[in-house]
Amino acid sequence: MKYLISWIANNNDFKDGQAIKNGPTYLYHQYYYNYDKHFLLSSSKGDDTKVEFLINLLKKDFKDHYVEPIYLNVSDVINLNEIRTKLEKWLSSFNEDELDIFISPGTPAMQTAWYFIHMGLKLNTSLYQTRPAQFSKDKSKPERIKIDIEQSQVPVAVTILENDIEGSENIKFDEEYKLTSSIIPIYKRALQIAHTDNVSAIIYGETGTGKEHLANYIHKNSSRKGKPFETINCSALGDQLLESRLFGYAKGSFTGANENTKGVFENCDGGTIFLDEIGDISPYMQQVLLRVIQQKEIQPIGGKSKKVDVRIIFATHRDLAQRCQEDKFRWDLYYRLTIAELQLPSLLQRGKDELKEMISFFNKKAMRKFRRNKTLQFDKNCLKLMMDYHYPGNIRQLENLIERLYVFNEHEVNVEALPSHMTESETEHPLNMEYVEKEHIKRVLKIKKGNQLQTQLALGFGSINTLKNKMKQYSINAELYE
Repeated sequence: MKYLISWIANNNDFKDGQAIKNGPTYLYHQYYYNYDKHFLLSSSKGDDTKVEFLINLLKKDFKDHYVEPIYLNVSDVINLNEIRTKLEKWLSSFNEDELDIFISPGTPAMQTAWYFIHMGLKLNTSLYQTRPAQFSKDKSKPERIKIDIEQSQVPVAVTILENDIEGSENIKFDEEYKLTSSIIPIYKRALQIAHTDNVSAIIYGETGTGKEHLANYIHKNSSRKGKPFETINCSALGDQLLESRLFGYAKGSFTGANENTKGVFENCDGGTIFLDEIGDISPYMQQVLLRVIQQKEIQPIGGKSKKVDVRIIFATHRDLAQRCQEDKFRWDLYYRLTIAELQLPSLLQRGKDELKEMISFFNKKAMRKFRRNKTLQFDKNCLKLMMDYHYPGNIRQLENLIERLYVFNEHEVNVEALPSHMTESETEHPLNMEYVEKEHIKRVLKIKKGNQLQTQLALGFGSINTLKNKMKQYSINAELYE
């Protein structure tokens, strides 16, 4: 099929609120129309009277020209990122068609978006603009000009985006969150994901590493930023409760269902849903989610199917590939989730320099929260213990520790102020190497939440079999640490 696509020219296609015959859209139909259909784009949500007036005029004068209005709901007509992502999402189904794009109508941002799409999406597109009759070679009609652009090996939109986010100053979220050197590259990748609206993403990371914050960053930097963002911890809910929370339910579908109730998916239509601990859901919920992702529709319990438009960001602390190998997770769902992956390091993996930065950052943050005149001062021994501790709860645990110290201390903090689990001595334990190795493996397994692959890598063992043999030797059960 061959289609014409263009934005409505809100100024030049109308005069005194009425569609005119010397506007760019009408003149294109008059002199250059040879298409199966014209998709006339509007930035509004729908019911645009100008669009209706223009289409009625075209239908009246060109009875064999079929024009279909497309309402893209663009909230900011000079926001290039929003326009481009809305267009890319809509154009995703035109892989087999020939598309002529009339770029003259629209704002400068709309026109620029067409260049990015033409060079980046690899669709069969051609770009055209028109020159008014008085400036054309043939003074009797406007001149149509095809725009030829040399294709680059790298999509221009991606190149410009990467240049735009080169410095960390472009990815600041707010003053309540510290971006250290190991985190900045992850937020750069997240920004690229944010600018690609039609893909899901998955964030790997231990509890307390900032997965929800990263997901919210993606949402706030996407074209969905004005729409709802909601979080659901999947591991905290059973199947029936999780299904009803996500998809809603119809009145009378089960005991206690006294009225029709919308779920998170319906409430977040147009926005973003963050599903944390997706690796813990049951096979039944895996199948349900797979259907939602594939069909882009939900079915409330006891109700009828409904189409929804949401971006889903998933997160887990588990190794999903390993769970697939163990038949605990579906491979087909795994492939759907892992289109765009982000890995957040633990606080231990980020190193002592960043730990020191984070202690200082949370110290200043707590000072403001507790309305103190100056930050707490840690004595030498106290600071050493804080720097040597492994923080299994990661950033969240460190922040909670600093706030705890503010509650019970006015100015200076010594070792006695620290929680007992940070200060208890281990000198009463055996000092032979077997005991030390066994306890260290157990400690790393606990930090890695029972993930054997990550434990093997953290310990520096050459293969997963080495770790498994050690665990067998010391009678260590990984499931106890999940």
